[in-house]
Amino acid sequence: MNWFVRNVLVVHVMALVVAFSWIHGGTRPDLLLPVIPWLTAFALLFLIGFPQAKSTETLMDARQRVWRSMRRDPLTYLSLFLLALLVLPLFNVAGPPVFDGAAQSWVNPKPLYDWLPSCVVADQHAVLLLWFPPALVAALAARHGLLKRGKRLLIEMICWNGALLAVIGFAQMMTGTKSLLWVVPLDSYFFATFGYPNFAGAFFTLVFAISAGSWMYESTLFMQSEQVAIVQSQKNFFVKHRMIAPMVLTFVAAMATLSRAAILLSAMVLAALAIYMIFFVWRRISKGAQIKIFAGIIAFIGIAAISLMVFKLDGFKEELSTLSYDAIVSRVSGKGYYHVRVAKEIYKDHAVFGVGGWGYPHYQMQYMTPEDLKHMQIQGGANVHNDSWQFLAEQGYVGFGTLVACVLALVMPLLVSLVRLVIKSFTLSKKDADKNSPASHWLYCIPLPLIAVFIGTFATLCHSLGDLPFRDPAVLTIWVLALACVPGWIPVLKRK
Repeated sequence: MNWFVRNVLVVHVMALVVAFSWIHGGTRPDLLLPVIPWLTAFALLFLIGFPQAKSTETLMDARQRVWRSMRRDPLTYLSLFLLALLVLPLFNVAGPPVFDGAAQSWVNPKPLYDWLPSCVVADQHAVLLLWFPPALVAALAARHGLLKRGKRLLIEMICWNGALLAVIGFAQMMTGTKSLLWVVPLDSYFFATFGYPNFAGAFFTLVFAISAGSWMYESTLFMQSEQVAIVQSQKNFFVKHRMIAPMVLTFVAAMATLSRAAILLSAMVLAALAIYMIFFVWRRISKGAQIKIFAGIIAFIGIAAISLMVFKLDGFKEELSTLSYDAIVSRVSGKGYYHVRVAKEIYKDHAVFGVGGWGYPHYQMQYMTPEDLKHMQIQGGANVHNDSWQFLAEQGYVGFGTLVACVLALVMPLLVSLVRLVIKSFTLSKKDADKNSPASHWLYCIPLPLIAVFIGTFATLCHSLGDLPFRDPAVLTIWVLALACVPGWIPVLKRK
């Protein structure tokens, strides 16, 4: 009971992650509506009323500390402003465009107040309220309401949730079911709880990067102080290497989604982390730690190879064969299809506030050429498959700029901490004559989970240039939580 009381906020933020990831991958608004608003409200309530308290604090002291830090955080005000931008269009509906057959032209209805944000259909636009406010509440709760141990616990829970979803996906493959969770029949390929493979691919690639960073941190005994290193070295072998399980499972799951972007990006994430380990960690750890890491890597490769053979991913080689430099450039640039060009034209005509959530499919036809109409995409054609341009077309530069500002509010404190760590490492290196010590290279002083989170979140950004991972609230929520929770591994540097 005491554990639950201390971690009640962690549990409720994690409940948001579980709901988004298990309820059809977060893509069923009808199923999310009875659940997500309540979970968001409870997370906000416990953030304000029951944050985690330090050992030297009372609950009232913790509340005052959280309230004070939230008042100073730009993310708080940006979240409120974004909420206003999303709510106002519900009362300022323009209606869908109509084609005038006599004039052979499109007529775009005007909203009641054309100087305020508007939308085409209120019910469709309201779906965005199930995406961004819950994710931002979760980020604020993690950033201000959780202590460092709470942030680390939440990240680990996210990783194990991803591992369990991967197991469910493998089980569905082994049984050969054509129904999502053996309940919802689907005609197309799916994995775990995600009906769209690219959503699943983005989800598991991100969780794999986070899991890998957590495992690398503990398995390399990468510590900032001798006292912590002693405690870490006394841990059971299986406790120290527990994160290798979600790391392997989510990596294989990313491959099993048969998402070309996930296959490419997860391999690149693995390669980037491996290079970092070889050049900046391997030479600075003990022989015993080297043997353990080598054994862990061999186990990882073996389990991944066996898994790929056991599950017989028939489409895996086919997807790999379609990967090429020209295909990637065409997808990212949007030259291979009409969506990006149409989104750009919609944005030019509605640059300030856009056409509202899910307004793109209503407006796209009037910007399509006769040749585009002949080859019009039916399945998946409601999306641009480029998150930046779709958000620009639907939210304008005001809404999109607010989203970018929210991301900067999450990232900038991490960059400041990183710069302070680097400066501190140079100070230590001048005092330490041992060139093999952790202080002898500035990059080694950066916590491994921070590097892994940067790599993982950047991979999702790259994925969004050719698809729509940020239109899945499961991916969106974990993405912002990764940035909000990674300070749990950043050491506190005393100011002079």
